[in-house]
Amino acid sequence: MVDVAVRALDAYLNLLEQKGAAPDVVLFRRNILGRLVQILRGQPRTRDVYRSAINALLSICTPSDRPGAMTAAREYYYFWLGDLHKLAEMNARFGFTTHHVRLPVLTSFDELQRSMRQDNFQDFPPSLDIYLGKLYELGADDEVLTERSALIKPLLYLLRDQQHHPDSFRTAVDAMLMHLTDSYAREIFLTISREFFYYWITFPGADVRQQQAAAN
Repeated sequence: MVDVAVRALDAYLNLLEQKGAAPDVVLFRRNILGRLVQILRGQPRTRDVYRSAINALLSICTPSDRPGAMTAAREYYYFWLGDLHKLAEMNARFGFTTHHVRLPVLTSFDELQRSMRQDNFQDFPPSLDIYLGKLYELGADDEVLTERSALIKPLLYLLRDQQHHPDSFRTAVDAMLMHLTDSYAREIFLTISREFFYYWITFPGADVRQQQAAAN
C-alpha cells in the first residue's frame, strides 16, 4: 500500500508539472521532499510535528539549497495534511512557485543585519513608509513601529535583486524565517509579512513603476 504522504508528494509534483515547472525543478523538489517524507514517517499530522521536521530537513541541506527546501516544504504542507480547502485557496492566489529558489542564506539574523549595514542598503520602496504610516494612524506606538521596521527592512534587503512578483515575496519570507531562530519572532514576522505584502505589491519603487509603464 502506497503511503499517504507519498501520494500527497506525487499530487504536489504533478501540480507543479501542470503549472509548467521544468523537469530539473520537479526533480529537486522530489529529492528534497522525499527526505522530508522519511522524517515525517509514522508521526502525527500536526503543525508542530511538521515544523520540527522542516528544521531537521534544513539541518541536512546545503546552505544554497535551504531556501528551495523551505519553499517546497511550505507548498507541500497542505498536501501532507490533505486539506483540500486550503489547497484551493493557495491555487487561487498563485501560491505555488515553479522555478528554482535561489537566495543567499547567512548564518543568523544578526549577520543578515550586518550584511545590510555593510552594503549601506537604504533603497526602501514607498511601501515601507506607507505601511508604517498606516499603523501610526491606527494608534501603533513607537515600540511597535520600530519592531516592524526592524523586521521589514531585512526582508526588503533580500528582495533587492528579485522580480516584483508574489513568488519573490514568498521566497524572501521563507529565507527570513531561516534567519529567525526564536519561535516568537517567527510568528510575529509571519503576521507582519502578511500585512505588509499588500503594501509591497501595490506601492513599488520608481524603477519597478517605470518597468511596468514600459510594459503597458
